[in-house]
Amino acid sequence: MKRYPLQTLLQLREHRTEAARMVVLDKQRALQQCVDACTRVQTELTGLERDRSDHRGRLLEPPPAGVPWPAAFSQREAHIDLLGGQIVGAQQRLSKAQDAVRAAEAALQEAREAFFRAKGRQDALEKRRDLWKREQRGLFERQEEAVNEDLIQARYMARH
Repeated sequence: MKRYPLQTLLQLREHRTEAARMVVLDKQRALQQCVDACTRVQTELTGLERDRSDHRGRLLEPPPAGVPWPAAFSQREAHIDLLGGQIVGAQQRLSKAQDAVRAAEAALQEAREAFFRAKGRQDALEKRRDLWKREQRGLFERQEEAVNEDLIQARYMARH
């Protein structure tokens, strides 16, 4: 097993954390696009339902001059049926858009978890580095104290 220098490992962890952060941002953008698409389809569906309701309300209005009742009535029914078909299509697109939103939310959650794992690993490595530095400073300070103590002892011994 090859051991890498601590600084190299830190740089690698920082790179992985940044890459994971970028993936999270991409997933957030993808989710927002899915939500926008879902909103557009919902708006379209609401408009179609309103149109169908309006046409149903005008179904029994008198036809324009010169148009027989049965022809006007069947034309209005056909248009209401056409709107009904468009509503079914919009509902299917809405269902697919909602599925896409759920999938994008799941992908975003996975990306966030991966980011937090990478960040945790980086933090743990930085903590280990800081601990090592404190230990090295403590060791250096103890060595200096020992050298100073030896100098004081030598000076004392030289006087007596």
